Amino acid sequence: MAGQVPGYNAIPSTDPESPEATEQTPLNNSNNNWWNRVRPSGRLSCARIGYVLLALTAIAFTVSALLVNFLPASNPSSVPTSRLENPVKPGISQEALQAGLERCNALQKPRNIHKPDVNRTNPRVPKDTKPVLLRNAVVWDGQGGVQEGVDVFLKDGVIKAVGHGITAEKDTKIIDVDGRIVGPGLVDMHSHLGVYSWPEYDGTQDTNEMTEPLTPFVRSLDAFNPSDSAIKIVASGGVTSVLVLPGSGNIMGGEAFAFKLREVSTTSNEDMLIQAGEPKEDQWRWMKMACGENPKRVYGNQGLAPMTRMGEAYLLRERLEKARKLKEDQEDWCSAAQTVFSNGGRLESRFPIDLRLESLVSLLRGDVLLNIHCYETHDIEAMVRHSLEFNFTISAFHHALDAYRVPEILKRAANNITVATFADHWGYKKEAFQASPRAPKILLDAGIPVALKSDHPVLNSQHLMFEAAKSAHYGLSAQEAFKTVTSVPANAMGLGHRIGSLKAGYDADVVVWDRSPLALGATPLQVFVDGVALFDAPALEEGAKEAVKAQEITPEQTPLKTLKSENVMEASGAKNFILKNVGRVWRENDLVDVSEVVVTDGKIVCVAQDCTGSLDGVATTQNYHTIDLQGGYVLPGLVAVGSSLGLIEIEAESSTGDGVAKPSTSQDPKTVLEAFDGLKFGTRHLEEAYKGGILTTITAPMSQNVVVGVSAAFKTNADSMLSEGAIVAPFVALHLQIGDSVKSSEFPTVSSQISYIRKLFADNSKSDNYYGKAARGEIPLIVSVNNKDEIASLIQLKKQYLSSAKMSIMGGAEAHLVASHLAAADIAVILRPGLCTPANFDSIHCLTGAPLTNGTAAHVLHQHGVKIGLGVLDNSLARNLAWDAGWLSVTSTESYGLISEAQAVGFITTNLWDIFGLRQDDLFTNDFVVWSGSPFAMNSRPVFSYSQQQGIHTIV
Repeated sequence: MAGQVPGYNAIPSTDPESPEATEQTPLNNSNNNWWNRVRPSGRLSCARIGYVLLALTAIAFTVSALLVNFLPASNPSSVPTSRLENPVKPGISQEALQAGLERCNALQKPRNIHKPDVNRTNPRVPKDTKPVLLRNAVVWDGQGGVQEGVDVFLKDGVIKAVGHGITAEKDTKIIDVDGRIVGPGLVDMHSHLGVYSWPEYDGTQDTNEMTEPLTPFVRSLDAFNPSDSAIKIVASGGVTSVLVLPGSGNIMGGEAFAFKLREVSTTSNEDMLIQAGEPKEDQWRWMKMACGENPKRVYGNQGLAPMTRMGEAYLLRERLEKARKLKEDQEDWCSAAQTVFSNGGRLESRFPIDLRLESLVSLLRGDVLLNIHCYETHDIEAMVRHSLEFNFTISAFHHALDAYRVPEILKRAANNITVATFADHWGYKKEAFQASPRAPKILLDAGIPVALKSDHPVLNSQHLMFEAAKSAHYGLSAQEAFKTVTSVPANAMGLGHRIGSLKAGYDADVVVWDRSPLALGATPLQVFVDGVALFDAPALEEGAKEAVKAQEITPEQTPLKTLKSENVMEASGAKNFILKNVGRVWRENDLVDVSEVVVTDGKIVCVAQDCTGSLDGVATTQNYHTIDLQGGYVLPGLVAVGSSLGLIEIEAESSTGDGVAKPSTSQDPKTVLEAFDGLKFGTRHLEEAYKGGILTTITAPMSQNVVVGVSAAFKTNADSMLSEGAIVAPFVALHLQIGDSVKSSEFPTVSSQISYIRKLFADNSKSDNYYGKAARGEIPLIVSVNNKDEIASLIQLKKQYLSSAKMSIMGGAEAHLVASHLAAADIAVILRPGLCTPANFDSIHCLTGAPLTNGTAAHVLHQHGVKIGLGVLDNSLARNLAWDAGWLSVTSTESYGLISEAQAVGFITTNLWDIFGLRQDDLFTNDFVVWSGSPFAMNSRPVFSYSQQQGIHTIV
């Protein structure tokens, strides 16, 4: 064929919006001349007819030539490929076809069902690990079973045997645990450990990839920091396995990975994985999604989708639909490839893959266990609905504080979904406000598996066992509670055949406890991961019988002791009553053993073994109610300080609070805020604090300023500030704060903050305002600070400028490092919280407690004679204040300072009254709380309170 056939790119565009389509290309002169010769004009001549016929013949020939190029050729190789820019694809190589078929075979292969195997070797175990035999143990197996007086044999990273009289092999290390409880390593199935490292720096914050709302393709493995200081701290609490999830800022957060908390010589993320060394096809995968407030807040605040739950649902379904289409394309490819391969042919395209959708396709195939951050009932229902639409299963709903209200909706799913929730963390945002600490019991009774988790660092995973203990307090049996942090989360992670149980064939992850794991302050004496001991434990060497100061170790907790409710209810409002069979009573800053307490006309008139004489002058005792306390305690009402109780109900909802003051360099004393002006009574947070035995709250304004304002003291169960006795003191103490968290454009440095404070007091030391009163010691001065050097600066400031001030430190994470100087300067410390964490640079020297440190800051400060109080860091956890104090007592030892039960009670009662300068002479006669037992026992609770205004008032 003569002439060159134009390619596809030579065809002019007919797109009306194409730039090429809008330009007019002029005809050249030769074409114009040709047309002038053939265009009809006037009469038609023969010559012109000849020209037309010749032109038509040429056009027909050209069109035919073009058509021939596009007709199928009998010999394809004879068609010059240079004539087509997009030729028919020749097909993929045999190697590509084979690789795709291997993928198909792997997808179609059924998943192996694994069971514990006593004959296996744990691929994670170091080669030089020697066998260990634990003798004389009480075993809690994590599945609800208890065995007493048995041995536990660990070898090759596996529990080889549990039973009586096990014979030790050669080179076995034998440890007599002396009747202590031994259980499996704890499993935390919701942690951000390693991706939200301690201390928190901008450079190590890798929790959320919040650049778009759907990121199922990112992986926590790629960000996990094996040098996170939290790893060893969390392991010291008995946690040996964690599922590290991306955060909840996105609808689809990404893939999660499960780690063992044992340092490895390679410092390798992959070597820390629970499934390290296992065949790829046997490994589970995990994914994190989120619904509700978080994603719509993150993106809605930027004016992006999702702004509503509707947007969340659409985006999720749209992406799942794309994944479903890719899954179908892969299945179609596999079907075609298997047919073509058997006939010796080839396919045009390779096996279809899309890295952005790969994990979602695996989810739809059932190879990924899905964990969803979800709180509210309607969010939970929506996710169940989506799972049914796209045919995937949900392994666990996380947080799910509303799940107890909708167990039947959970049962609509294709599988039995686990609820991984908090024991009692609640109230911080609207979707967390309807929570109940009895939810685990309600869910279990409905047949829903319940796991407890930390959401570390939201809660310190080191104390995961404490979460289980709280669930027992609120209704679970001991073994049900223990399962929530052992076998249940292990099963939900698909790893129940290896971790979460202490039985033959499981991984050698074992914890030796110093007391019942469900007792307050329970602490591991030793932790084994893959049969490797993590800590030095001299008390556990062979033959050692050193007693551990602890509550009595028993396989089961006794049921929650309650007083006869009818007696208390009948006495409601009473101001004349007799308490019999009293255990201990608070008198003169101490707990004393007595038998009776008599209240007459609203005042305590007798505290003794026998109060008969105090009734001699009473004409009749018929008007006296008699209540048998069965060993209960009579204590002052607890005092909550350092919280925002009474100023805000839901922290994430500004409309429910007084508001937060902005930083200001004003030195006008008239602008100092007074919390009294913003108090709100009758809130649920105050009600829950009251149920925890807290009768009085001392609250300062909410502020970002260096000068916080003046606190007010008020009653937690008052209806309003107009109620009789509601306000204990309207203006209590002047509060300041310094440190990194208070830096602002007004105060960009800590030094500018301290300089500002120095000038305030220098200029007002003799003035009749809050600054002057604080400088002269007429009202207390409370400064919130954690860093040791900033505390030292305040000590120096007090010496030079505020010698008369009654200064106290609030926070005090590193106060133990300057304990002697605090004692010498007569500066009290309100630890907030009582158990600190090295969460940021200002607290990196925090003492985390046994087995890593000899005591905590409280023990060191107490040894040096510093007056101690305990504050409330989280409004929702105020009801745990008694346990916070008790922890410090029950974990103290002679080696680093004993804290008695009475001294610990003082930390949350009379010490705080001293620090804040409130009168104590009428404290105990005006109000008190009756507990069913020691406030530091997990099976005790407040039963009723008494005040001169209300008389006896039942605590529900």
